Amino acid sequence: MDTLENSGKIRPQFRSIAGGLLVVAGAMLFLDQYMKTGWLSLVIMPGAGLFLYIWGIRARLESLLIPGGILAGLGLGWAMAMRNPQAGLDWQTGSLLIFFALGWLAVTAGTRVFTVKTDWWALIPAGVLGGLGIYLLTTNLHWMDLALWLGLGVALPLLVWGLAERMLGLIIPGSLLLGISPGLYHAWGLARASNGLVSTGIMLVWFALGWFLILVFTRMIRQKVAWWPLIPGGILAMVGCGLYIGGDPSNALGFIGNTGSIGLMIFGLYLLLMRKGIHH
Repeated sequence: MDTLENSGKIRPQFRSIAGGLLVVAGAMLFLDQYMKTGWLSLVIMPGAGLFLYIWGIRARLESLLIPGGILAGLGLGWAMAMRNPQAGLDWQTGSLLIFFALGWLAVTAGTRVFTVKTDWWALIPAGVLGGLGIYLLTTNLHWMDLALWLGLGVALPLLVWGLAERMLGLIIPGSLLLGISPGLYHAWGLARASNGLVSTGIMLVWFALGWFLILVFTRMIRQKVAWWPLIPGGILAMVGCGLYIGGDPSNALGFIGNTGSIGLMIFGLYLLLMRKGIHH
């Protein structure tokens, strides 16, 4: 009964605020036609989004935080892109995507702090849009650059979501993507490899790193050690090192040294987590 009564009280407020926003938006568009400010019409969308977002925070309503954050991010990105017409299309689109991603990120942050339910799913569009935005702003539009930033944009939200909700089904693909995407970039994006064997070896070693990360992140959410990622990770690491050494014997020592240092850091992190688990 309380839920029905609250929903009945909220609906008139929704209608009132929607009507008020439409009136203000129409008035600002009308004024901009005569004043020719060039910015007045651009603040309508982000202003409406921020208003809804703040209202959602005060009322602790997820139904207002979500459209408010999305609308504010998209509006700020559009205003940033339109205020710099001399910039290239890549810069404008990248800026739009970055701010749009921040809007989705604000949805997760707002629901985490101010509502009962946390919308972790909003991290996925935030990561994808953010990765695409960084790709457009910072790279020369190569496919391997896209694989790097888009892969990281999906991997990091999956890991954050999985660790927060203690869900192994999200940690596994997040860890693998965190190894695969830099592996593809370092193998074929940097154009430093002398032949295909070396590139494939680099990619496989990075892929093995993703499997080892599953072991580390799983330890953060469970007391029981999950040893099974060491099997595919170890096989991939050995095959990758073998391919690299066979393709470029002159740099084998440095490659093994770098791989060993990363392995030592992962193993040290695992020991720290194990000690923490023992104390608990």
